[in-house]
Amino acid sequence: MSHFSRIKTSISELTILHKTLEDLGFECLSKQCSVEDSYGNLQNVDLLVRSESENILGFAWDGSEYNLVADLHFWNQSMSVERFVDKVKQTYALNSVLQESVNEGFNQVGQEVARDGSIKLVIQRWY
Repeated sequence: MSHFSRIKTSISELTILHKTLEDLGFECLSKQCSVEDSYGNLQNVDLLVRSESENILGFAWDGSEYNLVADLHFWNQSMSVERFVDKVKQTYALNSVLQESVNEGFNQVGQEVARDGSIKLVIQRWY
């Protein structure tokens, strides 16, 4: 029996996911990684997320997206799993837009976070 939970994310770019997690203050490893559940079972992951020298979760490719893999019985972070996934998705979306903007020749000139948590991003491109 295993306690692993898999949460779909719609995240498909590993490099942007890695940057996103680092932006959120987590250490990430991507070479031969696995997470462990409360029974000692191991699950291989493509990206291991660490906090305070503890392996807390991972992301595994399912053929179309990276799913969050964790033993939620061990979840002891300052925010709920749902809030964590929402924060990762929001920061991932921001990093995706920034990356694509750079690819298209734009530069970021501003960023504001509103009280409701939404982000206003200002980019420009000179011709």
